[in-house]
Order: sequence, then structure tokens, then C-alpha cells
Amino acid sequence: MTQVDHQLSKKNQDFIFRFNKALNENDKLNDEQKAAAIDEVTTKLAAGQKTGQTAAQLYGSPVALVQKYANPTRLAKKFHEYSFGFLATDTALVLIMFLAGFFAITMSIGKSSSESEGIGLTSIILLAFWGGAIYTMAMRRLVPGPANQNGKKQMPTWLMLIIVALLWVCGFTAFIFVPAAVNPILPTFGYVVVFALAWLAYLLNRRHAGLEHGGILAISKLAQQARQDEANNKE
Repeated sequence: MTQVDHQLSKKNQDFIFRFNKALNENDKLNDEQKAAAIDEVTTKLAAGQKTGQTAAQLYGSPVALVQKYANPTRLAKKFHEYSFGFLATDTALVLIMFLAGFFAITMSIGKSSSESEGIGLTSIILLAFWGGAIYTMAMRRLVPGPANQNGKKQMPTWLMLIIVALLWVCGFTAFIFVPAAVNPILPTFGYVVVFALAWLAYLLNRRHAGLEHGGILAISKLAQQARQDEANNKE
């Protein structure tokens, strides 16, 4: 046992013991990588201990931490480590791609322009970013994380869902009737271009945040991992 090990609390020593056990059961890391992981985690636990941070707050469960080292791309960061802006923008761009793609298809197969008109470009953008913002707001409150474990009383899930539904309906009602003068309905090719531009922005936003492999909708993938971490912590 090293000098740093002696400085750890009993709970942190137990975390290191379980982490070491989980590492030894994993065949994706060699002995040198396992030793380096133990040293790194032990040092960070000792530093976090001085500021009152627990192992669970820093790393979640030992099993989840092993997966971070064995598969760093998938679990490079946790849900609440990504900014609201990134998550909301990622969601909004997916919505823009969906709506633009939907109207490009329906307008291309419609019998006449009067039967196949889409909604205006401004409405699409406003609806997408409004939806991305309120969905991200709700998920950040509902997904397990530091903000949900600070001892404060949380808003009931049913109330959160009602608020989200009301906000969406209000936004949809307001944005769908934006005046035509500033809300052009594009031809089919125009929606294809919007889809392509949204896709490019989507990729750049992911790259800037360091999340190149997060599924179609980053917020869903990260939320799933956060809930899995919570389940592992309860085991």
C-alpha cells in the first residue's frame, strides 16, 4: 500500500479495492494499463477527499469507471459534464434535419404544390431550438447527477412533463404562425440544402464538444449511461 493509499478514507479505500477487482476481471487492459489506472484514480480520490468530493461523485461506480478506461470513447464524459448549450443545440439540429428531410420527401412526392407545402424555414428553426431547449432542460433535471443529489427537493416528474408539454404547445402555436414575409416556404431542393447544412453543423458541434460517437441524439445516449451508472451504484 502506497503513501497515497494511507491518506484515503475507508470508503475511498473500499472503492479502490472494488475498482482493482473489476479491473482484474477485465481482459481489455494489460497489467501496465491497470496499474496506471489505479495510480491515477487513487491520486484523484486523495485530492477530491480534501474538498469533500466522494468517489461516487467523481467516478460513479467502480464498474462504470473500468468501462471508461476500457472504452474511453463511449464513456469519455458524463451527461452533466456537457453544457446545456451543446445538448440543446445537438437536439435542435437533429430536429431540423428531421423536419427538413420530412418536408423534402413529402413535397417531392406530393401531387401538387398546394397539397405538399411544408412549413416556413423560420418556423422550422424556431421550433427546433425551442424543442431542443425545453427537452434539454427537462432531461438535466430528471437524469441522475450532482444537481439531483444536492439534498434539495426536486420537482415531481409528472409536473415536469406537464410543464414541458405546455411549453411545447405554446411554442408550436406561436412559431407556426410566423408571418410569411420572414418565414419563406422553400422548394424541395431548398429543404435538402437545409438538411445538409444542419448535418454539417451537427458534426461540427459534436467535434467541438469532443463527442463524435454519441448516437443520433446525444442526450439520449448520455442519459442512458447516466441511469446505468446510477443502477451500478446501487448494486
